[in-house]
Amino acid sequence: MDFTTALIVAYFALLALTLRKRWGVIEGPWLFFFRAFFPNWKFYHGINPAPRLYVRGQTEAGTWSDWRLIYPRLPRKGWHLVHNPAVNLALAHQNLVDHLANDINDLPDGADIRERVTYQLVSRLAQQAVAGACWGDHPMIAQAPVRQLSAFQFEVRMVLPEGQRNELMLQSPVIRAWN
Repeated sequence: MDFTTALIVAYFALLALTLRKRWGVIEGPWLFFFRAFFPNWKFYHGINPAPRLYVRGQTEAGTWSDWRLIYPRLPRKGWHLVHNPAVNLALAHQNLVDHLANDINDLPDGADIRERVTYQLVSRLAQQAVAGACWGDHPMIAQAPVRQLSAFQFEVRMVLPEGQRNELMLQSPVIRAWN
């Protein structure tokens, strides 16, 4: 076993030991560190509303764009079975939105979601998307990016398939764009 493998095994062993509060149940703040290794598997619990990220941007002139959906629906090709970094990145971004939605639901009374790492990461993702970032060759949003972006805002909405229902879960305050 090489040194890197030993460190990874030691990392998981340390997390498992610190998470175990009682036999058979793993809980605690350290569970957050496992998120980097495993996707959100809640889609197996039936057809429930799914969290979706919407963004809008403000130009230096003060005009706002329409709300735009960020969702990883990229065209698939046969060679993607072997090498598919753009779709993997898009799905990782959607997984981050899923984790933010879980954090919103699990937020204790009086706590501020803006202090959570997931909120901060989704905020950066929202700015990148509205400014024109791409997943490989595919833009993160279908519409044209906001040029001369001065501020942006994002929303997490719970949406049922086929757009049957749309419920606002979180709307960020207006955030000044950074370079």
